[in-house]
Amino acid sequence: MFPNKNGLSGEEAAERLKKYGLNLLPEKSPPSQLALFITQLKSPLVYVLLFAALVTLVIGHFSDSFIIFLAVFINTILGFIQEKRAGDALFALKHYVSDKTTVIRDGKRISIDTTTIVMGDLVVLNQGVRVPADGKLIFANRLYIDESVLTGESMSVSKDNNDKVFMGTTVSAGQGLMQVKTTGAATKFGKIASEVQRSEEDTPLQKQLKTFSKKLVLVVSALTIFVFTIGLLRGEGLIEMFTTSVALAVSSIPEGLLVSLTVILAIGMQKLLKRQGLVRRLSSAETLGGVTVICVDKTGTLTQGKMEVVDYVGDKEEIAKQVLLANDLDDPLVIAAFEWGGTVIKDFVQEHPRLDSIPFSPKERYFMSLHRWSSDNNITFINGAPDVLLERSILSESEKREVSKTINKLSSQGRRLIGLARKKVQLNKKTLEEADAKSDLEWVGLLVFSDPVRLGVTEALRQARDAGIKVIVITGDYPNTSQFVLSEIGMPVSKDEIITGSQLEKMIKEELEQKVKTVRLFARTTPDQKLKIVEALKKNGEIVAMMGDGVNDAPALHQADIGIVVEE
Repeated sequence: MFPNKNGLSGEEAAERLKKYGLNLLPEKSPPSQLALFITQLKSPLVYVLLFAALVTLVIGHFSDSFIIFLAVFINTILGFIQEKRAGDALFALKHYVSDKTTVIRDGKRISIDTTTIVMGDLVVLNQGVRVPADGKLIFANRLYIDESVLTGESMSVSKDNNDKVFMGTTVSAGQGLMQVKTTGAATKFGKIASEVQRSEEDTPLQKQLKTFSKKLVLVVSALTIFVFTIGLLRGEGLIEMFTTSVALAVSSIPEGLLVSLTVILAIGMQKLLKRQGLVRRLSSAETLGGVTVICVDKTGTLTQGKMEVVDYVGDKEEIAKQVLLANDLDDPLVIAAFEWGGTVIKDFVQEHPRLDSIPFSPKERYFMSLHRWSSDNNITFINGAPDVLLERSILSESEKREVSKTINKLSSQGRRLIGLARKKVQLNKKTLEEADAKSDLEWVGLLVFSDPVRLGVTEALRQARDAGIKVIVITGDYPNTSQFVLSEIGMPVSKDEIITGSQLEKMIKEELEQKVKTVRLFARTTPDQKLKIVEALKKNGEIVAMMGDGVNDAPALHQADIGIVVEE
């Protein structure tokens, strides 16, 4: 079935690997233990305490010096232990690209490490395979790819010859052969990974501590100078007033604050961990409590990110029979239909063998299959676009209008639909023609699909609202679909509260900063636009938490004050 291609030779592949390097994503290694330990000391409040400890040590107040050094040491050790555990766990979770990939080299299929793929390699794509690099399809057989990790859209995308495919996406159905065009950091996936390697800004807590430390130093310095000056004016000795002033300065510094704060944050991290939340930095635990806006991706975060049958219109058993028989299992939607049909009827397929079929095509918008049916006749099943099949059915005009209303209602709710029709034919008919689906179809019904909402989402959103936190949904999906999902989880939005990616693209920064104050749904957005929304919210003084599950969310997750990655 695959075209006869030789691919690269082993020598060519080796040369290109040497020239372009391994197919690896840009990624920072975990900090060394020493670097992580030193990081705990990088706080203005720690600097103040260390200065106070050194001064008390110089003037001979060894007990005070010991207590301050002990406070800094305890704080550093607690922070080091907590952040090392979280950092190690997060680094271990970073496995996006599969280890092995099937390529064609020297005219043979071989399995190689994904890291050794080079530009020009021919990669074999089958169901379940994770695309290992960016490339172009040179062959596609009913190929569907799940690009939700990059786009946020729940539905798999149909691919044809010469279409682009991207690293990190997954083949959900069909077969294909791609020629690698870019690898590693040059891929779309790699560029997103590079984006999140940029240095992180201070958290709100760190900013508050810096401000507090500066004010503390100014106040203590002013008081110390004032007391020192008054003492000299009153005729006190220079050494005595210096000692007194230093003692006053040291006693004014809250050495217990640092340890108390660290202990409280560490306890918060442990509580989050018990609820399956992994926090990388201690200060993030406090920032989470100060969030004013939560930006949520829809697909895979509010919803499960996979289609399932949620309803049907027509005779349940007849619909189940049809989706079991007339099904090539080459698309996620029809696979879901087949699984649903199997829950309704058992051991049915063998009774009615297939005689012929015509694959689905975007132009005709239906699939046909011919089966043995009874001693009197065979039967043709047609599955496809409901409006197309309805128009060709033998229903009366009034019946068609009623079905059309149902189709429009379900579509407006963001549901995906498959129409089902059939036609009985003579026993001697063994092959199908396109003309067989053009007229006189018996309408069977509709199968209705939806991406189900995650358990607990409705209650979580209610708690957020009760806490005074604004929730904004940012998705790559369509407005109607997103609007219906939000209505299901108790968060209805009006048209005035929706902005699409195309509208956002035309806005200047100042306009977007005003819009984010009232908009609650951003639909059809790109990763770059998600990032702009987060930046606009932060510009307005909001403390922003970004929730997402895909690589498409990574830049926004990185830019937000709190990035929350949702997994199963």
